[in-house]
Amino acid sequence: MVKKSPEAYRTIGEASKEIGVPTYVLRFWETKFKQVKLIKRPGGRRFYKPEDINLLLEIKNFLKNDGLSIKQVNEKLNSKIDNIKPNNTDTILVSDEKHTFKNKDEVLNRLNNILEILSK
Repeated sequence: MVKKSPEAYRTIGEASKEIGVPTYVLRFWETKFKQVKLIKRPGGRRFYKPEDINLLLEIKNFLKNDGLSIKQVNEKLNSKIDNIKPNNTDTILVSDEKHTFKNKDEVLNRLNNILEILSK
């Protein structure tokens, strides 16, 4: 099996193995944590971005290691998101990483490339 790059999207099975929880747990967390913005194809197939994997690992840590409730985890995640405010319209914030694009066309080109990869 070919090893995927860290930037590659993961299927639910791959994400499950990487995070260390069963697939049904990921589906459940998807309903409880709106911060997880995975891509769901028309056929129902899920794709997890690297940011989703990082967020799910953080959720797992809060639940399993810190013993927080779902409500407490949501509050923590919401307060973290509320503290991230863009400086200008040409800056896109993803999780706690900052990706800067020169203009909106560059963003559209990047999104079209992602769509093309997922369509294969």
